[in-house]
Amino acid sequence: MKATNTLQLIFLIFIVVSVFTCGNGKRVITDDGKVYNVDGNTIKRNGKEVTDNLNRSEIENIEQLLKEKEDLQEAEEQKIKEINEAIEAQEKIEKDAQKKQDELKSQLNEIHDRIDERQEAMDDYAKLKRQYVKEKKEINRLKEKGQLSTIEIKEREADLKKLEVKVEKAKLKLEKYQ
Repeated sequence: MKATNTLQLIFLIFIVVSVFTCGNGKRVITDDGKVYNVDGNTIKRNGKEVTDNLNRSEIENIEQLLKEKEDLQEAEEQKIKEINEAIEAQEKIEKDAQKKQDELKSQLNEIHDRIDERQEAMDDYAKLKRQYVKEKKEINRLKEKGQLSTIEIKEREADLKKLEVKVEKAKLKLEKYQ
């Protein structure tokens, strides 16, 4: 965003300079402070043509000053063009860098999500495994003491089997993240 504003400012300066120099592009100020306007082969001073009143040396001096002014203006315009191109290149680099940064952040988020999912799968597996072991011990203890009827044993073993299936599913889910 900052580079775009800079580019716009440079372009605006270029336009302003161009407007002033185009309207006065043929204006020449000599070393002695005289102001001349050159239009083709015609030289004017204060709006009056003075070409015939100038000697060859003065005309050559005016033409030389005009050439230097035009060369300077051309060099400045070239420099402005180069700066604008550099700014555009920098903006592209920044855009590409932002795109790469966004991609890396996305990858990082995916890794964090995967870590969270793996941790959740580990926690689920551990919880179900503890629950299974606890239930199995409880059934065995009650069986040994003879405190369960055959119907209760079958019901509890069916529940234990369902819990064992859940443990296996949790284990498979966990293995998916290994």
